[in-house]
Amino acid sequence: MKKRISFLLAIACLIGTLTFSGCGKNKNNTDNGTDTGDGTNAQKTTVSLKIWSAQDDQQMTKQMCEAYAAANTDKIYNFSYGVVGIGEAKTMILDDPDAAADVFHFSNDQIADLVAAGALAQIGGSYKETVIAENGEGSVDAATVDGKLYAFPATADNGYFLYYNKEVFPEAPDTLEEILAACTDGKRFAMKMSDSWYVASFFLTAGCSFSEDKTIDFNTEAGLAAARAMNTLAKDPRFVNFGTDYDSAVVSAFGDGSVIACVSGTWLADKIASEIGEENLGAAKLPKIEIGGEEMQMRGFAGYKLVGVNASSEAQSEAVKLAAWLTNETNQMKRFTDRGMGPSNTKVAQSDAVRENEVLAALAEQLQYSVSQNNVPGIYWTAAEGFGTDIVSGTVSDEALQGMLDTLVTTVNNPIT
Repeated sequence: MKKRISFLLAIACLIGTLTFSGCGKNKNNTDNGTDTGDGTNAQKTTVSLKIWSAQDDQQMTKQMCEAYAAANTDKIYNFSYGVVGIGEAKTMILDDPDAAADVFHFSNDQIADLVAAGALAQIGGSYKETVIAENGEGSVDAATVDGKLYAFPATADNGYFLYYNKEVFPEAPDTLEEILAACTDGKRFAMKMSDSWYVASFFLTAGCSFSEDKTIDFNTEAGLAAARAMNTLAKDPRFVNFGTDYDSAVVSAFGDGSVIACVSGTWLADKIASEIGEENLGAAKLPKIEIGGEEMQMRGFAGYKLVGVNASSEAQSEAVKLAAWLTNETNQMKRFTDRGMGPSNTKVAQSDAVRENEVLAALAEQLQYSVSQNNVPGIYWTAAEGFGTDIVSGTVSDEALQGMLDTLVTTVNNPIT
């Protein structure tokens, strides 16, 4: 009897197969994908990925993801997008890794903390080989912790350099002395020394460093010489700091002629050009500055935007593939074309379009004199901001500098936990 029932069930299933193209299968099952519609009734796996990027990058990110799906038709991709700036990524991810995006953009100064928290998937195999082969050494170093790669470089444009007005300087000024000499009749040089990002420039120029154990040596003889150079500049009437409204103030000052040169990054290029004209916008590496009686090339921070993969992602292998796509040669060129972002990809960086961009060329030249932010301890930013703010007040004596530096180093090297 059992054999007869089994035989009848087999016949019923066969009839169902011929009639409905499946016995016991639902072709709309989202776990297995949906019908391709090509008549073969082939099933596709559905992959869901969440991507975080900055507000201004949302449209571009969506276009890149849609192109990825179009190039990988063997699966169905469901993308969701979140607005998270590169400076906010670490906080958002560490707050709740399981709820964070599978793929996210972040600044390289966050990588050490993300790796320490186990939040980043390690990138290995052919992906690592490709990253090393196709990107500049600085960007690869910025994505690496203890010799292991944890992210894909996306840009090499988060640094600072010199802007100048070509009506005043037909050729790029090479020294700070040359810039200050041209500051007559109320014209000034601007640099936000109350910002710890720029404060570091003086100490790095003097030979100080951020060590791998996240400590600083700014209270050495070299550090004192750097602090004295800062103090001298802060008291020079030809210098202006502008404080919290630095970006908007310096743009307006270029417009009315009261600033003829400043230190800033790529984000100000269009705004300054709109005030003085594209033909008058000059950009160059940072100038040389006198520290301790010696003229030295100013150094600075080299910042990179990276794309990481959440170590808690349930679709980690797919997330790695997407992250690699978002940072490949084609999409780095798209970032440059659509958003004016400087590429870390060496082929894109050497393209005529990028090399003819004066602002990115200036940044690229400065990067050879700059260091990564990977070893900067989190407490440094607040502590150095306080130091810089005191300096630009114009009330600090040179005799007080050593004590201030000792306090700064103690605060950074021995944080209260």
